[in-house]
Amino acid sequence: MKRFLILVLIVSALFAKKDFLNREVKIPKNIHKIVCIGPGALRLVVYLQAQNRVVGIEEREFKYIFARPYILAHKELLKLPVIGMGGVYPNINIEKIISLKPDLIIAGYITKKYADYLQKKSEVPVFVVRYGPIGSFDDKKFLKAIKVLGEILNKKERAIEISKYIEKLNSNLQKVTTNKKIYIGGVAFKGLHGLTSTISDFPVFLKVGIKNAVTSKIKTPFFINEEELFRINPDIIFIDESALGLIDFKKYQILKAFREKQVYGLLPYNNYATNIDTAYLDSYYVLSVVGNKKIDMEKLSGEVYKFFVGKDVYESMKKFFGGFKKID
Repeated sequence: MKRFLILVLIVSALFAKKDFLNREVKIPKNIHKIVCIGPGALRLVVYLQAQNRVVGIEEREFKYIFARPYILAHKELLKLPVIGMGGVYPNINIEKIISLKPDLIIAGYITKKYADYLQKKSEVPVFVVRYGPIGSFDDKKFLKAIKVLGEILNKKERAIEISKYIEKLNSNLQKVTTNKKIYIGGVAFKGLHGLTSTISDFPVFLKVGIKNAVTSKIKTPFFINEEELFRINPDIIFIDESALGLIDFKKYQILKAFREKQVYGLLPYNNYATNIDTAYLDSYYVLSVVGNKKIDMEKLSGEVYKFFVGKDVYESMKKFFGGFKKID
């Protein structure tokens, strides 16, 4: 009878939840210790203000931290035990995870096969969460992920706050109508690249209703020939500032955008999945330039980062990348 009561208590302390791979996961009702693996997982936990429950960190999170506001704001996370390399195909130290005794593993963008394997080997529930394809900027999918994780982590109120804040950010973004040819270059994807790296449906442009002057059926970043860039001769060029050190600016001075000093820097938003905070700020900066709107980007950046990650990290990012500015 005693064993039966214990079993009932254990079962009642769990609830079943479908993850984003349609896996049914039995999750503890009270989660005190978390491990995050894969792109985006730790970021979402920080957005939900649950970073104090994280007990282990991937080695991947130590790289290029100036493009990850959630790490810049919470460098204490870098003092946690390392649980493996990380990535879409993470080389995780399962023994280390077991030793940390987490209540839940939150995983971003890993495969169903690996999620099942990790859950079986660690005997810890693995909940996979995604918010659109890596590098995308889909606030509806993002908010769905936030809502579900908010329910799991007992952070429903914070999830509602985020939803309202996103609504506010969207309401103040305006669609821009222009005949100017606008180009995005230096797009980072699986590494850093020069000016000829671009993407047809640049999510930040789409957010304010403009199109890249370079179009393609390819949905992911790709390279164009320099001859094509010279032929298009954009009126305005935006550059992912992570690429600035790779660009020979003298080579492109004959382009109209360079001649007329219409070249602008954007902060890299795609780093280990999408930094939603940076993506919105990039959109506002594009609006200010193309739509000729007066926006105090330093003030807005401070507000946005403070809301999402708890601290204004814009100055640190600006010092490292250059910030929102015209590039001479």
